[in-house]
Order: sequence, then C-alpha cells, then structure tokens
Amino acid sequence: MRRFIVIFGILWLSVFSTNSLRADDPPGQIAVSPAMFELKIGSQPVNESLRIKNLKKNPITLKVEVYNWALDEKNEVKILPPNPQSIDQWMVINPLSFTVEPGKEQVIRFSVRPRVVPTPGEHRAVVYFLEQPSSASGGVEVLFKLGVGIYGYTDPVKHAAVLNNLMLDRTSGALHVDLQNNGNVHTRLKGDYAIWKKGTFPGFKSMSNYLNWPKDKKLPEGFIAVGAMNNTPVLAGNRRTITTTIPVPDSKSGDYTVAVQGTIDDKRIEKLFP
Repeated sequence: MRRFIVIFGILWLSVFSTNSLRADDPPGQIAVSPAMFELKIGSQPVNESLRIKNLKKNPITLKVEVYNWALDEKNEVKILPPNPQSIDQWMVINPLSFTVEPGKEQVIRFSVRPRVVPTPGEHRAVVYFLEQPSSASGGVEVLFKLGVGIYGYTDPVKHAAVLNNLMLDRTSGALHVDLQNNGNVHTRLKGDYAIWKKGTFPGFKSMSNYLNWPKDKKLPEGFIAVGAMNNTPVLAGNRRTITTTIPVPDSKSGDYTVAVQGTIDDKRIEKLFP
C-alpha cells in the first residue's frame, strides 16, 4: 500500500512559489520562473508564458488547475468561487497536463481574455501545478503543490494605503505592521530590518550597504543581523497586521537597536526602535 502526502507551499514575496520533492529527494528540485505575474488588463487578450524546470533525477508529471482566491483574516490563502470578474474565468492555459524529464524544462503558455468589461482595480487568479503520483509501488510519496499568482490591473487604479502602526515586541522578537488598504488593488510593505548594538547604527542612508553582507566577510562592529520584512499583501478594502519574526539578540549583545526601512505604495517608510 502506498501513502501520499501533499504539501502546499506559499512564498508571498512573489506569491505562490514553492519547491517540490519526494521522500528520497532533497527539497528545492523544481524551479518556476517567473513566480508571479502583474498584468495590465483591458479589452484585448494578454498573452504570457512561464517555465518549469525539473532538477530531479526522475521525471515528474504535473496537472494544472486555476482558481480565484483571497486572503482570510489570518492572512492565509482562501479559494473562492469563480465570478465574472475573476481572472480564472478569463484564462486559457496550454498544456493542462504534462511530464518533464530530468534536467528539462516545460513552457506553459496562457492567455487572459476578458469575457466582460473588467471593472477598475485588481483581478486575481492562482495557477496551481499539482505533482501527480509516480508509478513506483510502496512507501510514502511526498507530493508538492506549486502555485503562481496572477494579478491583473484595470485602470483607473487607486493606491490608498494607511500605515496605522509599526510596532516591535522585544519579548517575542516580532515586528507588527498594522496596514489599512483603502485602494482598489493590493498593497504591502516592501523592505528590510537591521539589528545593531546600541549606539552603532550607521543611519538609514547607509543601511542598504549591509542588506546583502557576504557570509564569509567579517561583520562590522555592532552589526548583529539583517533580514527582509514579511511582505504578505493586504488586499483592497482590508485591514491586516503583518508580522515579521526577527532574531532576538542574546544577553551578551546588550542593548540593541532595530531599524526598519521600506516602501508602501512607493511611500518611504523609516522607523528606528532604540
């Protein structure tokens, strides 16, 4: 008897991007590019394509499914029924099922063809690639479900985000971003945090110099850690708190400063927690 474990993965930096593996394979052996699409939707068809590469030693077979979606109050993906304004009803995809040999790529083409006049604002879909069970017998087979997010925008687009609060909980090591979206397309905080020993933070103008600090290079005096902020989107008409967990410095580090730098709808955000 065979058992199947299906693992769902979402990486909201690019929305719906995961790896795929079996029980005897290390993770990260399926690559998808690009992992997200942002399209301008009007009355004419929009044609795009993506590539899936199989980095495994064995062939993989994938099935394609398309859904309408939103985020629930816990910022988790919620599949919605289709409606006349959801992109899943406008998409034509080819192929819908395919096998990729080891080391090879598969090109998937799709076209967005609105059946009605698109309303202003955002239209969404997620294209799921479901790994199908192999012909092997016995054992446990771990299957992955890989998702690619599709965002379509119809003019006039309105950006109207309000940052209600940006808080640091030092006990749990969490940055909380309270964000209200009064626009008609999604918004998000795109940025980074940096942790420095008290009195050593070089300033926001210099912060970008440390975001990709080489691992094999000695850290500057007082520099503890750096990382990306959780950029889970806040959909139109919603208010959400997006949490980023940061590494809490140990007691040997003494007092520390946390700096947050980024943008919300192209508006600059800078905050220092001394």
